[in-house]
Amino acid sequence: MDYKKIDRMAELFRNSHNTVVVTGAGISTEAGIPDFRGENGVYTIVGENRAMKIINIDAFRRDPEGFYTFYRQYLMFPPVEPSKAHYMLAQLENKGFIRAIVTQNIDNLHQKAGSKRVIPIHGTADRFICTKCRSVYNSEYVEKSKNVPVCEKCGGILKPDVVLFGEQIYNYADAHEAIVHAKLLVVIGSSLTVYPLAGFVKEFSTFYQDLIILNKSRTQLDHAAIVKVDSGNTGDVLEEIYKRIG
Repeated sequence: MDYKKIDRMAELFRNSHNTVVVTGAGISTEAGIPDFRGENGVYTIVGENRAMKIINIDAFRRDPEGFYTFYRQYLMFPPVEPSKAHYMLAQLENKGFIRAIVTQNIDNLHQKAGSKRVIPIHGTADRFICTKCRSVYNSEYVEKSKNVPVCEKCGGILKPDVVLFGEQIYNYADAHEAIVHAKLLVVIGSSLTVYPLAGFVKEFSTFYQDLIILNKSRTQLDHAAIVKVDSGNTGDVLEEIYKRIG
């Protein structure tokens, strides 16, 4: 671990009155959830093009049975606990060092770890919404139902409360405002290739300088970061930062 970088990041946290964190799949792989593009990810197993055609709002509407057959097999994961990184972010927020977390992840792990202001732009996988009456169900209800889950109130088909291909992201304005108005922006576990979130971070980096990137591989904005840490264990990195400022 590069302790000079740790010291520099701790200094940036201490001096910021408005720190926003952006998280991608990398933070959740530390908790045991496969990255879509990872070795055991759905894109690797079935192919990205095929997956994108099925995890699509048009495919859901046209063939909900085929959609749910695929969704149940590849996208409904057993419950996992938050990683150390999730818990450290919650502690940093509790101490007032983080104002908000904008996440691409749908696993709800930030909330389970205790983070309060989370902006999930791709939704939450353990919620399902009736397409007719908008009633809300949990994943346990869906797991007990037949292939295509339906609302017990009106019989409408339930849709995962996640952004499918062909849909707009959730909380667009809140995510954009939080990111571009941050004093310090910390990107964790994202290669910054998925838009519009990557565009928000790029916009921030154009006008400001206080950008930290924690990711085990290269990102599109490494050149703009004050500190870039290549690590597959962001929990340990965040813990060291917390020790210095908490």
